[in-house]
Amino acid sequence: MSAAGVAVLLSVEEYLRTTYRPDCDYVDGEVLERNFGEKDHSRTQREVLFFLLMNYPALRERLLPEQRVQVKRNRFRIPDVCLLAEDAPDESIIRQPPELCVEILSKDDTMRELMDRVDDYFEIGVPVCWLIDPRRRRAWIAKPGQMVEPVDGVLRAAGIEMPLSAVLD
Repeated sequence: MSAAGVAVLLSVEEYLRTTYRPDCDYVDGEVLERNFGEKDHSRTQREVLFFLLMNYPALRERLLPEQRVQVKRNRFRIPDVCLLAEDAPDESIIRQPPELCVEILSKDDTMRELMDRVDDYFEIGVPVCWLIDPRRRRAWIAKPGQMVEPVDGVLRAAGIEMPLSAVLD
């Protein structure tokens, strides 16, 4: 956004040439800041990565935090954590659908924004997303056409099981 509150559109090339700290999503020419940076978000992201690396060490090379994923020609999303497919090419920007995208909710996230992100992942073939709300101590497993809160508190995907209690203190 410009100082006058009017969106400034950038080309894909300009977005990819620019370093954002923290990194930003890019949607149809507009750079969108992501909601994060508070302790509960950071702590949960750390714990998800730590749990998965400790319990599934074979995933080490495929687990990435805050990695740019191209979901359309003019759209890039940055999941909090993603699990790449076993045969994913080694590229600086992920263009092949990850097996799993994890989104950790921040206090300012809206359901509409969250569902827009998840729909983008599904459109490129991501089969499942985990949505974790650290403040409410709840989580959901989203698949195309459905979103469920696991009654046993265990998130499952791609042969992985992660109890919510293991990542929320």
